[in-house]
Amino acid sequence: MSKVKFLWSSEEISNRAEEYWGQALDIASRTTLARVKKCCQIMGRDEDSLTAAQILYPLMQCTDIFFLKADICQLGVDQRKVNMLARDYCDAAGRKLKPVILSHHM
Repeated sequence: MSKVKFLWSSEEISNRAEEYWGQALDIASRTTLARVKKCCQIMGRDEDSLTAAQILYPLMQCTDIFFLKADICQLGVDQRKVNMLARDYCDAAGRKLKPVILSHHM
């Protein structure tokens, strides 16, 4: 465990806000609204009544994966659509290394 580094996302975002929001906007610009809405189902929301905050949330989750430079993305099975959004973003952005997804029941 000597090579494992635990980060507080909120602290990292505060320290590098410009980089974080630049990444978030890049993900948003390469993703259709319909694709983002598919991820919003994890919040148990009807996609016809989503607020702007509920649409931004999956984009921010996706941004966290890249911003924190996670080699392995470990989230619950209910988050798999956001994980797949991250992998789709890699295709759209021409990134060769896609995050490894480890999904589990929490």
